[in-house]
Amino acid sequence: MELLDRVGRQARGSVNSVRVRLVLLTISLLVPALLSMGFLLAGADRQSRAQTYQQMLTTARALSGTVDQQTAVGIAVVETLASDQALQSGDLKEFDTRARRVTAQRAGWVVVTDVAGQQVVNTLRPYGSPLPIVQRPQQLTRALMVGESRVSDLRVGRVAKKPVITVGARVDIKGQPHLLAYVVEAASFTSVFRQQRVPDHWIATLLDNDLKVIARSSDNAIWTGHAATPDMAKNLRQAREGVGKSTSLNGVPTMVAYTRSPQTGWTLMVAVPRAQLNRTAIWSVVVATSVFGVLLAFGVGMALFVSGGINRQVGGLVAAARAIGEGQAVLEPVGRSLEEVADIHAALAAASRELKAREERQAVMINELNHRVKNTLATVQALARQTFGKLEGAPVEAFTERLIALSGAHDLLTRTGWRQADLGELMQVCTQAHGDRVEREGPPVPLNPHTAVALSMVFHELATNSAKYGALSAPAGKVRIDWRMDPDEALVITWIETGGPPVTPPSKPGFGTRLIDSSIRRELKGEPLFEFRAEGLVFRATLPLSASVRWSNPF
Repeated sequence: MELLDRVGRQARGSVNSVRVRLVLLTISLLVPALLSMGFLLAGADRQSRAQTYQQMLTTARALSGTVDQQTAVGIAVVETLASDQALQSGDLKEFDTRARRVTAQRAGWVVVTDVAGQQVVNTLRPYGSPLPIVQRPQQLTRALMVGESRVSDLRVGRVAKKPVITVGARVDIKGQPHLLAYVVEAASFTSVFRQQRVPDHWIATLLDNDLKVIARSSDNAIWTGHAATPDMAKNLRQAREGVGKSTSLNGVPTMVAYTRSPQTGWTLMVAVPRAQLNRTAIWSVVVATSVFGVLLAFGVGMALFVSGGINRQVGGLVAAARAIGEGQAVLEPVGRSLEEVADIHAALAAASRELKAREERQAVMINELNHRVKNTLATVQALARQTFGKLEGAPVEAFTERLIALSGAHDLLTRTGWRQADLGELMQVCTQAHGDRVEREGPPVPLNPHTAVALSMVFHELATNSAKYGALSAPAGKVRIDWRMDPDEALVITWIETGGPPVTPPSKPGFGTRLIDSSIRRELKGEPLFEFRAEGLVFRATLPLSASVRWSNPF
């Protein structure tokens, strides 16, 4: 239990120290800064994400516009070739030659089909080569019927054997409707992503009206022709343009910005992995945490440095207070220190000087009082001799010896300014008449004046009775006095007589025994014990002498 109490006191002491309080103050000042930094980072992250989303949407719009421009080029090529006179007159060989010249510097090729879908011209093959019958996409059939230029969705070319996009327009050859088409590989649209310099960690994807992948900035050959993910299809059903969460074709969670072209109906979307967006926020948190850690370390270091100086100054105050308690002089503070500490130190120095002056005045008064007490005791002694001088026996001698014992205790206390008396010195004064026949052993025990006076009378009576009737009355007799402090802060004094005449218990207590019992029980609140052993008297006194009682002065 004592160990737990000591640990608790140490813990409370450490928490209540200046050093810990300054460290806690530093932390309490930095924590609001950390919270503010957290709110600022959260706001900055939201703003950064909003800017990124806007940039993604702007990029998607720019890419969609570039795709529209590229399809517009295809439409211009078709409409230009549709006005060719050789084609309209049915000179397909001449038209084939001219079409090859037009598309020589372009990525696409020209195909002419009749109403039944039979190809009559395909610049991918030499003129006159057998050509297949193809099934026209819905958009091209409408172009043939309505007479407007149309752009098809993704399909696989019968001759090219690759995913292609076709731009078609109606042309009448010798009065018969035909479809003139300019065909390009779907992979050619990836050049749009390179021209716009889409960031490496962004994924740009072009979808047709059936939500099939026409081109993709990453792994284009793998994903061309695949359908968009269900969550992307859900986003497109909700709005023609926007930003939302999605999942890429390879299962990566993304944020996607998308826009649908009013000309082709195709959708251009730009996706960024969410992990990439979070990485920026995480990096900001790491930087902020590092900055906070550096500030915290600096703040704690400064708190420890400042608290070290304060602790040293407070230690000086503690040393000054201890010096006052020990009756030493306290000098004025020297050097620079905190104003409050300097004021306290100056007050302690002034108190030290005042206490020293009071102590000197008290010493003069005590010496004067001691002188008057001795004179009074001498007068009492003289009166006792004159009053009891004609009586037989030794009542005057006994009374005189008690006065002398009381005077010896007064002398001992006077040397210490009536603050305290050492138990060992008191024993020596009380038994010095018997020399080395009395052995004394015990630790230093300071006694207050009240206790010292009472014990002086007790041991004077013990020594007197021993000299008359006990061990000290015989030449070989000895007395041993032991004292100790037990764990309960009680003083235990033992008086042991040996080598004297045989001891028999008295039939009734005498005056000395009653004086001893009264002094121990009433004056000192202790417990006396007399053991009248045949080999000698053993007396033991137990006094509740705590530290506060030992050092207090009730006078």
